[in-house]
Amino acid sequence: MDSMPTLTLSTSPGPLILEARCEPQVCYVLLTVRAAATGDAGVRPVNWALVADASRSMRIPIVDETQFRSLLRNGSAQETLVDGVPVWQLSGSVPQEVRKAASSALDHVVHALHTVVERLDRNDRLSLVVFADHALLLIPGMVGSDRVTLVRAIERLPGLDLGDGTNLADGIALALNQIRANRDARRANRVLLLTDGFTRDPAACLTLADQAADEHIAITTIGLGGEFQDDLLTGIADRSGGNALFLKRASAIPRAISAELESARAAALPGVDIAIAPMRGVMLRRVTRTRPVLAILAEPTGTGASDVVSVLLGDLPAGSPVTLLLEFLVPAANPGPLWIAGVAARSAGVRLAEADIRATIAHGAPPLSDDVRAAAARAMAARLMRRAIAASDSIEAARLMRAAAARFDELGEPALAAAAREQAATIERNGRAASIVTRELIYATRRLGDAS
Repeated sequence: MDSMPTLTLSTSPGPLILEARCEPQVCYVLLTVRAAATGDAGVRPVNWALVADASRSMRIPIVDETQFRSLLRNGSAQETLVDGVPVWQLSGSVPQEVRKAASSALDHVVHALHTVVERLDRNDRLSLVVFADHALLLIPGMVGSDRVTLVRAIERLPGLDLGDGTNLADGIALALNQIRANRDARRANRVLLLTDGFTRDPAACLTLADQAADEHIAITTIGLGGEFQDDLLTGIADRSGGNALFLKRASAIPRAISAELESARAAALPGVDIAIAPMRGVMLRRVTRTRPVLAILAEPTGTGASDVVSVLLGDLPAGSPVTLLLEFLVPAANPGPLWIAGVAARSAGVRLAEADIRATIAHGAPPLSDDVRAAAARAMAARLMRRAIAASDSIEAARLMRAAAARFDELGEPALAAAAREQAATIERNGRAASIVTRELIYATRRLGDAS
């Protein structure tokens, strides 16, 4: 890269004016973090590891519309309800000619890898890990320009039999070791994992995500279909500074993997994290990322709310800002200046920018600015959705889901509001939520950050 990008911090509203009160009050501040290249940054080489689920479910043939209509005519498929959602279920054997013509999710992964290989060069490194009952290193950090060897290794993927399990932790561990072995300051380090199932040890996966975060290695997750652990995959991504994607159809795999490669290449600053240090008497209640993806990044409790809180943003591309909504509880104060917090931004452990958040306490303070109000509304919608999904009592879950729907209406998201109300009705009717609808709501709520 020809020049070192810069990083800037800005806050809103400016100036920050709070009402003089004799009791503590909540204070919202928008913090925008922006990377800017100081010259022609060029295209960043990648140190990339793909972790692909190779269990039996990933090998099931997926028929297209024409093939499906043929199965209907033959009486080989019929409609049924699963978790209150209408689905088609096979009622007989699939004709051999249909089975041969239909592609599996793993076939789409192979196709995506062929496309990726064509876009790599001698500065790139590619590793491929596959897993089921156990994990296997299929491509060990190979030079991107060695296309013949890469393609030969990729072609082995459909013929592997690693069992029916989903040992995701072993796959992540192998991938991280390959990233470590091929680290170079020029390259963007990224792990991309794809799965359609439940893993046996989610706690180990989150521990590995924390290790990756400490080493400035972003992990992007792709959940496929309706039977994966969405809380685990979004948690891995948010903890490590990666992206979290949901694909309803396997045919979308090649496009998603290609987009993630471009995202890694666009990284101007690696491993950006923000440290927020509340001043004495001030408590940091919550940090919510509102752009580009809506997610709650930190909710310190107890004495932790008064300590320095760090949140990881991951790799930042130039010109694509990240916005955080900081929610403070500030003490009662008389009119005058009030220092709320100090903020520092680092990239790969190197401090690049800092800012102070200061307020003026006065009588007759203005109302919340429009941008802060909109961000707070999105953050509330995300919290309601998370609480609704986590609620163990069906009555409470339905109530929270309807409250989230009302927020979506206020945000001008009628389709999302309708889906949340339908899910609430499903919970009331069946005592539990429809799993695939839950996943659609979770990821659609995260995408509200794109509208901010």
